[in-house]
Amino acid sequence: MFLLLRGAEVYAPEPLGRQDVLIAEGQIARIAPHIALSRRALPDLQVRSLSGMALTPGFIDAHVHIAGGGGEGGFQHRTPPVHLSALAPHGTTRVVGLLGTDGVTRSVAELLAEARRITALGLSASMLTGAYQLPTRTLTGTVRSDLVFIPEVLGAGEIAIADDRGSHPSGRDLLEIASEVRVGALLAGKKGLLHIHVGDGIRRLAALSAVLRRSALPNDLFSATHLNRNPDLLADAPDLSRRGAYADVTAGIFPAPGDEKPVDPAVALAHLLREGDPAHVTMSSDGNGSSPVFDGKGRLAGIGIGAPGRLHWALRRAVLEEGVPLQRALPVVTSNVAAALGLENAGRIAVGCSADLLVLDDRLEVTQAYARGRLAAEHGQLRLPDPFTSADAKGRKRVESVANKSPSAT
Repeated sequence: MFLLLRGAEVYAPEPLGRQDVLIAEGQIARIAPHIALSRRALPDLQVRSLSGMALTPGFIDAHVHIAGGGGEGGFQHRTPPVHLSALAPHGTTRVVGLLGTDGVTRSVAELLAEARRITALGLSASMLTGAYQLPTRTLTGTVRSDLVFIPEVLGAGEIAIADDRGSHPSGRDLLEIASEVRVGALLAGKKGLLHIHVGDGIRRLAALSAVLRRSALPNDLFSATHLNRNPDLLADAPDLSRRGAYADVTAGIFPAPGDEKPVDPAVALAHLLREGDPAHVTMSSDGNGSSPVFDGKGRLAGIGIGAPGRLHWALRRAVLEEGVPLQRALPVVTSNVAAALGLENAGRIAVGCSADLLVLDDRLEVTQAYARGRLAAEHGQLRLPDPFTSADAKGRKRVESVANKSPSAT
């Protein structure tokens, strides 16, 4: 019921110095340099000393194929639903699920069920309605009504542009679905987000840029992802963020043998924070989706599965190798993501916010993760009761080892 975390260096994500943090019933109840409490008054009180550790918000991964993805290349490449052991031990305490290429055998109903499963097991999950194609996939018949009637739906995505697997939408097509998101969000009391997958096509961000120039919609309704898939696309990304849209780096896209075009996500993140508007830069993993690699003629050359843990991997390298200060890097996976999605009580360490917290050591390794005030992971081990993780642990580790060698392109 009550948990007192003592003496950590708190990044909220801005640095607050050494603080005690009191958690009550899954929320942050108090933050102060010293909180004096008595176990006599609070017999259920647990106290944990975090001296020498950093305490940060838990990561919000806004792009995870929680119900599975794929599969280009045939049914054998369909990926399974995500395991909690791929999330919490790597610092992710909240996810946003979506569909990608496959809006035929994958459904919005399946996605909703997985979001509710993850939440029931102790983490937090929301979702985006839709898939690559337009007209896009929904549960109730329209994007607007999905936003109104389904609490977990925060927007639409991932809608594909500049990609031969999408519907080649024009600026007008994007404007129509963005308007659906806008009105549905207003009716439901949500912020609304249109999350756009950007492929390798030569038009890159042209359709989205046309909408941003001409529409009366707020630019922060839009998010474009996979912006580090090639140098030309990354060069366009800072302007996108300066216009007020969200520029999203994909941690699961990185250079690899046979596919040298992508920009390392740590390098891309440092570039965007330096050249763009830092308040409108985010990073997501593209985790758990199929990771196809295509040759120069567009033929499938290989496939793997995206690892959600790449989010922590890329953030850690941005700080330790690219010199991005921790307080500048953290918002791209915490408070900026919460702002993009309209999650008012997430992504920050503040009184009244959900107690989704990470304890990091001096090398930024996750030693503990708390989800809604409950210990979710410790020293790389899941502490929440995911009933299927143990049975599939060997298979999951094998799949993740493949993912660590293969760039994600979903």
